[in-house]
Amino acid sequence: MKKVVSLPDVIAASTVNAAMALRRPELGSLKPGSVGDATLISIREGQFDYVDVVGEHLTGDRKIASEGVVIGGRWWHPR
Repeated sequence: MKKVVSLPDVIAASTVNAAMALRRPELGSLKPGSVGDATLISIREGQFDYVDVVGEHLTGDRKIASEGVVIGGRWWHPR
């Protein structure tokens, strides 16, 4: 069964919700006083193969790609 997750839910799961699960409320936010680390993402369209931990395949038409990260106020990019 295909489950569609909205982009806002993906972002919440990987930011504020993850910070709360780690009991690190100072993470997962860009509000004043927070750490302020951030990931710049883009949505790419095309045909993408996704494989889960048991080897099941799913083809999707979009993917979230990291373009770079700000860590401790410094820009880092994966290229």
